[in-house]
Amino acid sequence: MGKKTVLILTFISYAQMHAARTLWSYMQKYLTIDNYDKNKMGQAYLTFLLTYGIGMNTIGPMCCKNSLKHSIGISCMAVGMLFAILGILQEFQLLTFPLVIILMAINGLIQSACYPACVNVLGNWFKNHKVGLMMGLWSGCVNAGDIYGLLIGDVVIQRLEMPVYWGFYFMSCCLILVSVATLSFLQSEPRNQIQGVNESESAPLILKQKNKSLNVLSAWLVPGVAIYAVGYACLKGTFYGFLDWLPFYFQQKGEKLENHSSYISQMFDVGCYVGGIFLGYLGDKYKRRACYFVPSLLLAMCSMLVIKFCLDLIVWPYYLCILAIGIFQGGPYNNISGVISIELTKQFENDKAAISTVSSLIESTGTLTAAMFQIIIPRIGDEHLFTFLCLITLLAELVCCVLLFRELKAKRRSK
Repeated sequence: MGKKTVLILTFISYAQMHAARTLWSYMQKYLTIDNYDKNKMGQAYLTFLLTYGIGMNTIGPMCCKNSLKHSIGISCMAVGMLFAILGILQEFQLLTFPLVIILMAINGLIQSACYPACVNVLGNWFKNHKVGLMMGLWSGCVNAGDIYGLLIGDVVIQRLEMPVYWGFYFMSCCLILVSVATLSFLQSEPRNQIQGVNESESAPLILKQKNKSLNVLSAWLVPGVAIYAVGYACLKGTFYGFLDWLPFYFQQKGEKLENHSSYISQMFDVGCYVGGIFLGYLGDKYKRRACYFVPSLLLAMCSMLVIKFCLDLIVWPYYLCILAIGIFQGGPYNNISGVISIELTKQFENDKAAISTVSSLIESTGTLTAAMFQIIIPRIGDEHLFTFLCLITLLAELVCCVLLFRELKAKRRSK
């Protein structure tokens, strides 16, 4: 199996997971549930993100100590079955708010096994290559999945005017197909690496214990992990603020913007993908990352303020501003989520689960923060959405300034 196949299979698997999340975000407004307002939508988002974050610190690392391929494949299969159940309940009008909460809680726990396993597989295959550019390309699976999920929702509801449950059935079939492909063709690590591990079993015990095994608690003590986790928490909260509430924001702005809500929201994901690749490439080339995060986030905040204070109901400026936010906010987000996890764990080469442990910790910190935002956003109102997200981005900017000072200090020492 080649690296391209590994990249494609893990890309499609996690993209499909994100497509499921985005489809759910888009479809919620059209569910036939009594009194299902935006506060209850926020509670559903909160439940998913809370259990997803908890699962990242428990289920994720535990699954990565076993078969990575099965962690990804079974996770996709289980989420596919869950969306089939959602479709059946919606079709026969049996879906209630308590059932939504239960299903979202299960959904969060199941999905928590997928991301750390994918990052661990990529770490096994691409450890000695241009990790920034590679993870910039791979992290686009989040944005590709978001665009795909929004397109399905738009086609089912707006274009074909089909019932909501057909969107759930379609997503279920796609997830199950991806699961079968992953279980059939994915290889968790190169064959020569597996052979190398077998040969090293006869090595002295002292050499084997040279690097300590990394767990969730000790991962906080790895230099750089805590500060990156805090910065990522702010960026993840902002990302999910846009992901979950941007379509709803435009749906409330009148028919003109509602008809474009799906496509304007997709501009955010397009921008995130472009920004992630560009900043990943710059980080690889010049061997530093924080110095690009600081100006990037500053430009993202400027774009948010333009939407808040300068735009009216003319459609095309929203496309440009949301694209700009995606580029400048998504670049740091995509880099911290994948690249940093791999780079911070290079000192733990003998611990195969180190990458997944650190990525789980950083991802879970961000997810739990995003879960809290799902309570706040419905209460502040649509008119303050961009103000709130701008303030959170400012916090991320301050954290990145700390990282920038550390980079500059390290550069002076090296001289």
